[in-house]
Amino acid sequence: MRMNTSGGKKTILKAATVILLLTVSTALFITYNVGMRIQRHFYGVKAGVTLENIQMEKLLEREVRSKVEKMAHLMDRAPSNARYDRKRDMIILELPGMKVDVNDTVNSVMIAAQGENVSVSVIRLDPEITADIFRSIQTRISSFSTSGGGSAGRSDNLYVSAKYMNGYILAPGDVFSFNQATGPRTLERGYSMAPVVGGVGIGGGVCQVATTLYNAARLAGLEIVERHPHSIQVGYVPPGRDATVTDYIDMKFRNSTDKFIQIRSGAGGGHVWVQLWSQ
Repeated sequence: MRMNTSGGKKTILKAATVILLLTVSTALFITYNVGMRIQRHFYGVKAGVTLENIQMEKLLEREVRSKVEKMAHLMDRAPSNARYDRKRDMIILELPGMKVDVNDTVNSVMIAAQGENVSVSVIRLDPEITADIFRSIQTRISSFSTSGGGSAGRSDNLYVSAKYMNGYILAPGDVFSFNQATGPRTLERGYSMAPVVGGVGIGGGVCQVATTLYNAARLAGLEIVERHPHSIQVGYVPPGRDATVTDYIDMKFRNSTDKFIQIRSGAGGGHVWVQLWSQ
């Protein structure tokens, strides 16, 4: 009777391989942990160090950076410009913003003395437009008005678009876009159906407001960036002085002065007026 020894040898070989792998893995694990402890001891944050009372002890620089970046995501905020509240007829004060200086904060944590509580390093972001700028705009540099008449819906559209751009402030070099300031022209934003060239549409008549603003900007000597004439003659300005706007065609001008400029505008009963004021 012959015994099958090959199967037993294979079983023994597999067991030996498993034991060897386990031994090597354990050795690597121990070596890695020892290495990490040594690395944290010599290169990690000192004992008892906190960042805004958050424990940082023994963390490596990359780990500290990850935590600071998460804090920055929660703390960063953009500055808020002062603005004119049309409903309350008052200036809403500006608010400064802030941005965490990640590199400076990480460096402060890494060099902190034992037991030190580090504060987050913050960069203050000042708003571009302040209430003082609003108050300094006291000189009228141009004005223009038009009268077009028309339906009740058209009069509503004149009033709504003039309201949206009233109080708008441009810093030196800024480009004003009529479509961006007064659009989108939808029923939800207060616009009405009214006659337009070739039919009826939402926001019909706003070209009169764009035209009035265009002429006020021209009289002030400002740079006209974009302006398109109507395909037909309009009755509220002489030929060559109109400006049409659509969803795809805009009227733009640049504040080509070295001072802040404010648009003041209004409309009623088919009449539109625009004034440009400066510091």
